[in-house]
Amino acid sequence: MQQEIKTSRTARFTVFSILLLVMLLAACGVNKDKPSETSSITPQATNTESTETAAGSSETPSPSGTEQPKTRTVKDDLGRNVEIPVAPKRVIAGEFASELLAVGVTPIGAGDNSFKIIFTQKEMAGVEKIGDPPNAEKILELSPDLIIAPTVFQEIYPEPMEQLAKIAPIFYVSFDQDPIYDIFPKIADLVGKSTEAKQWIADYEKEAQTAREQVKTAIGDDTVTIFRVEKGRLRVYLNRNFAGYMLHSGLQVHPPEAVAAEIEKNKNGSAFEISLEKLPEYAADHMFIIVRGEGDDQGAFQEIEKSALWKNLPAVKNNKPHFLDTDKYYGSDIVTIRETMKEAVEMLTK
Repeated sequence: MQQEIKTSRTARFTVFSILLLVMLLAACGVNKDKPSETSSITPQATNTESTETAAGSSETPSPSGTEQPKTRTVKDDLGRNVEIPVAPKRVIAGEFASELLAVGVTPIGAGDNSFKIIFTQKEMAGVEKIGDPPNAEKILELSPDLIIAPTVFQEIYPEPMEQLAKIAPIFYVSFDQDPIYDIFPKIADLVGKSTEAKQWIADYEKEAQTAREQVKTAIGDDTVTIFRVEKGRLRVYLNRNFAGYMLHSGLQVHPPEAVAAEIEKNKNGSAFEISLEKLPEYAADHMFIIVRGEGDDQGAFQEIEKSALWKNLPAVKNNKPHFLDTDKYYGSDIVTIRETMKEAVEMLTK
């Protein structure tokens, strides 16, 4: 009898051991296939290292498993530390709308100059105009989480900008720097699009290199300069707007010595005024001329055309003055630079 009981207990223990082993194996299989919830990390959460960016920004690392920071501190071109959203969604562009569009970000509002850029007018459809000077009431209605403005706004619109600072953080950008290699990366970093900016720049550099080779083959070491004629004023453009950057930094054509000396004084300068008598000193083998198509500016240019001084310029004698569309060449933004470069190549290589 005792032997039967012992045998029965042994059998039950054996069955229980087998069941326990099966359950343990099943549990191991589940754990292997399903990661622990407490150790899971999203792609966004992995980017917690302290970084220094083109805009002078830094983030503080967060302990593993804690909520990621919603803001970060960046240094603008006024040297101010500005706290901005890590991922701004509603951006106002006092200027620099083209730079935002180039990385796939459409501002919710923009200053008047942004709507004058011929090459981005379609993309600006639906963007609200904030006025010039910026209208604080209009901007308040738009509820921005970031405002990007040129430093000159603080100089010429101090009171409106003081009001805007109460609505959203303002990041100031100076025009006195390279538009493609300085301004553009800063703007892209603000909205988390540094990778897109690097790709845009890489594509631009390939286009620019091809364009330079074409122009070099066509005109060799000929000089090129840009003039704008207005009523009562004649200006020579340097290395920024109205094709200045596109020609001198993009295509890297040679300016006359007098113009090169002015560029040397101010690498990011816009323009300087000369008298009509000085025109031959600043003229070049190829001359880009900017004159509005109607009004007093056109009348002023017609007077210059009649002068012997104009007719004796080498570029005029050789039929090499090139007339630019004022509205098309107006901007100093990166999209205008890239697009007008294509047209300038056609003009210089004909």
